[in-house]
Amino acid sequence: MSGRDRYCCLMFDEMSIRENLHFNQKFDCIEGFEDCGSQGRTCSIANHSLLFMIRGLRRKWKQPVAYYFTRGSTKAEMIVQYFKEVLDACQNAGLKVVAIVCDMGANNIKALKLLCASKRKPLFRVRNQEIATVYDLPHLLKCTQNFFLKHDVQLKSEHVGTQLPIIAKWVHILKLYEIDKTRPFLLLYRLTDTHLNPTAQGSMNVCLAAQVMSHTVAVSLNALVATGKHLYVSFMNEVTNNEDYFSKLLPQNVVVIKQTSLSSDLN
Repeated sequence: MSGRDRYCCLMFDEMSIRENLHFNQKFDCIEGFEDCGSQGRTCSIANHSLLFMIRGLRRKWKQPVAYYFTRGSTKAEMIVQYFKEVLDACQNAGLKVVAIVCDMGANNIKALKLLCASKRKPLFRVRNQEIATVYDLPHLLKCTQNFFLKHDVQLKSEHVGTQLPIIAKWVHILKLYEIDKTRPFLLLYRLTDTHLNPTAQGSMNVCLAAQVMSHTVAVSLNALVATGKHLYVSFMNEVTNNEDYFSKLLPQNVVVIKQTSLSSDLN
């Protein structure tokens, strides 16, 4: 592997697992208990797994490098400890880790803060090497949809000389969906009731979120001339067309004005 092909990012994620004990004949041990790597094992049965994986930046390659079994969610302090162990192993193997990727779980956010990464400076230094911190983009898209599902969003107007706020509402897309169902040729043929009224499990589905917060939905809204529909288009265009959208979606630009009342807006 050439020097440039050794540049990679380190990703980690945690998931719930079913409690189970299994005897490993090869290593003559019982697996399924909490296993914290260099920190040792405990007698608690694990119900969570934390996985670390590296992925090449210049070439398409990926490799799981470490996993840990824990009882309950992994604490931020332990995530930092595991990360340093995995990073040392990667660097000793000649790999050049330049970024770390994770979702926006509370423990992950705290772990990045412990590594001295912040919103203003999303970098930290290990062994005289700067490593960038990146939040998982599909997870950001899913969180944006779930946020928008519960709240109206007010954006600053980009039109010169106007003080009118731009207010985006989830009810706009509900109305669009109902109108589209009456057409002989559907524009939103991918959308279903599950998209617009997601269950707890559906709200975790990235694919559903991507189909709702899509360019197709923005274009369909733009085609309508009913009053108020264009307000949602401004928000959708930010999500679907602007590569720098998530960096612009900051408190100074976005205001949550109230919790959406779907029944009152539909009447």
